Amino acid sequence: MLDVGGNSGEFLLQVCRQNPELHGTVIDLPLVCDVGMEHVLGEPEQSRISFLKRDLRRDALPEGHDLISFKSMLHDWPEPQAIDFIDKASDVLEPGGTLLIFERLPLRLESAAPPFSAIPILLFFRSYRDPNVYIDHLRSRGFDRIERLEVDLDTRFVLLTAQRSGDSD
Repeated sequence: MLDVGGNSGEFLLQVCRQNPELHGTVIDLPLVCDVGMEHVLGEPEQSRISFLKRDLRRDALPEGHDLISFKSMLHDWPEPQAIDFIDKASDVLEPGGTLLIFERLPLRLESAAPPFSAIPILLFFRSYRDPNVYIDHLRSRGFDRIERLEVDLDTRFVLLTAQRSGDSD
């Protein structure tokens, strides 16, 4: 598994805990990887988690992964850059592999004032995209086994998984 923009590695750590045979790599900016390596230090899964210091704006993704995830990171970037990141992942995804996108859905701002605790989420409210932006692009890249699941947590999220047709199952 490759977790793009994986920050502290917590997502990959949790996935590894549930899948003892899984090995994964977090790719993120150098300083973020340093923090992540400290975060997983001493965890039983530590030997199965590596960190790769890269700047995705200019660096390629490594090959050899059959699951590539983007968890709550695409909204940090303007749409053309986010699409470029998806393209980079599509280019190196192993045949039959899965691309996973987990992002907040656009906020529904009702007339009532949101709670103070929502301020960090509201900071990006203009960046949360309609999932069809990702779905349409994935289809244009040859993915047709696309599944969408909406999840309510602190806000609404969408979980997209996609696999290219013609690739082995």
